[in-house]
Formats: sequence, structure tokens, C-alpha cells
Amino acid sequence: NTTGEKTKNKRLIQTEVASAVEEFMSRIFEELDYRKEAENAATFRELYGLQSGRTDAVVVPEILKEYCTEHVLVMEWIDGEKLTTNVNADARDSSTLVAENLALIKLAIDSTLGQLLVTGVLHADPHAGNLLKVYRDDDNDNRSKRAGKPNSSGSNVQLGYLDFGLLSTIPVNVRNGLVCAVAQLVFARDVEAVTTLFGELDLLPEEVLQDDTE
Repeated sequence: NTTGEKTKNKRLIQTEVASAVEEFMSRIFEELDYRKEAENAATFRELYGLQSGRTDAVVVPEILKEYCTEHVLVMEWIDGEKLTTNVNADARDSSTLVAENLALIKLAIDSTLGQLLVTGVLHADPHAGNLLKVYRDDDNDNRSKRAGKPNSSGSNVQLGYLDFGLLSTIPVNVRNGLVCAVAQLVFARDVEAVTTLFGELDLLPEEVLQDDTE
């Protein structure tokens, strides 16, 4: 009975608290090093910036590396406004602005899915403060002077990203596992099949998956 009770009360998976704390702290220090953020921003710009030629390309500020240090980050200035900003405009302008914002939100979703499932380099903090609505000139790539004003002829609206302190790298096996998991849930509605993907998704260590007692 005693053995049975011990087995019953035993946690199936032992949590490695020290490792979890070490990982958390390493990420904190990594985010505080602006040299790392400069590298992240350059990588993100190369992959997803307007010059990348992607259909879901976004505005990413250019990093001025010669002025960056561990404690100083210098980049191109981008004029823009939050997608959540309330705009005081008449009914016609308001409907136009809502349509523009919704289009940018869709672009943000498409971009995030592309980062997560295609390239595997993901902006890990895409909240409202890090996403900008940017007005840019049609005839060149210089930043617009009309940020915050209704769109007019000669300008177009684009999505801008800020804050590159944390970029996540998604391994190929996890990307493939996510696609399979979504397919099983949405199309097959097979929840049990998703549990077989825990290894590919890196949710459980291999030794646990191979241990029948776990």
C-alpha cells in the first residue's frame, strides 16, 4: 500500500526548476544587451523588411551599428501611430481608417504565421506598442512626414515593427508539428492524435515519451 501511495503521489514529470530559472534569467540579460537587439533587428529587417520582396513585407527600422553599444541602441526614426489609436474624423474618414487598420491587422497575422511556420524566426513580443501604422511615400522609401494624418493621394499605409529584444527561433520539427497538430484538430478533430506530436513540438523530453510508466 505504501508503495502504491508513493507511486500514486509521484509526479509524472519532474520539473527542473533550476534550469527554468536559468533560462529565464539568461533571456532577461540577453534582452538588456543592445548589441544583441541590434543583431536581431538586422536579421528581422533582412528577412521581412520592405527590401526583402515578400508579399507580407513590413517596415523595419535600419540599425546604425557604428553607434550601437551594449547600453546604447541607435536606429532609423520611423513616424507612425498605434493601430489602437482613436482617430477623430468624420464618418467617411473614420470608415477608411478602420479599413486601413483592419488590413494592417490581417498583414500582422499573416506575417506572424509566416515567421512561425515558414522561416522559423519569430518576433516574440508583437503587442500593440510594437506595431505601427506607417504612412510612406509611393515614389521613395523615405519616412513620411504625415504620420497620424488621414491617408491621402501619393502615400500608402504599411505595417511597422519595433522592439527586437527577443526573437524566437522555431526548429523545423516544431514548425512541422504545429502544422500537423492544427490539421488534426481542425480537419480531423482528433485530439488524441495531437498527443502523439508532443515530441515534435518539444513539449515533452524524449526519455519521458519512451518511458511507459510516464
